[in-house]
Amino acid sequence: MIHTLQDISRELERASQRPPRNEAPPVLSTFDVTTFDSADEYVAGLRSTLCAALKLAISESFDGEDLPTQGIPQWFIAASGDSPATPPDFAARGLELYLAQVKGGIGRGWQLQEWLYHVRIWVDSWGESFFACDELRWLAYTAGGQDVSGPVLPNSDKQNE
Repeated sequence: MIHTLQDISRELERASQRPPRNEAPPVLSTFDVTTFDSADEYVAGLRSTLCAALKLAISESFDGEDLPTQGIPQWFIAASGDSPATPPDFAARGLELYLAQVKGGIGRGWQLQEWLYHVRIWVDSWGESFFACDELRWLAYTAGGQDVSGPVLPNSDKQNE
């Protein structure tokens, strides 16, 4: 399914800050993450990266040219190998854990342009119990995730509690 600019704008609003319960999609898949550092720092890094990517999705044509990377956090650019800078410890550990988790996957982390072009951040999975989510898993680890499980489609009765 192709998402409209309006869909992406709504996702940007949800990624920027936690929406009120009554404004969240009716069925969400979840990832449970144990972090190396504080949950607040982790969430800030995850949100800043997702928001930058969503802003690109709204403003850029994705016509095959490299996308601008202004606004993408420097730690994520370093973790993607698109910078001579060494990624911070939390991102380097996340990369190692991601590679161990996906065994037989792409065999390396995601390069920045590759990630920007292919990331699917629609955790609103429309009720599907399985969907392609390795790009989100990569961000989840490199943002400082120690353990990332999911996606899980929770029992819909539990979501309304």
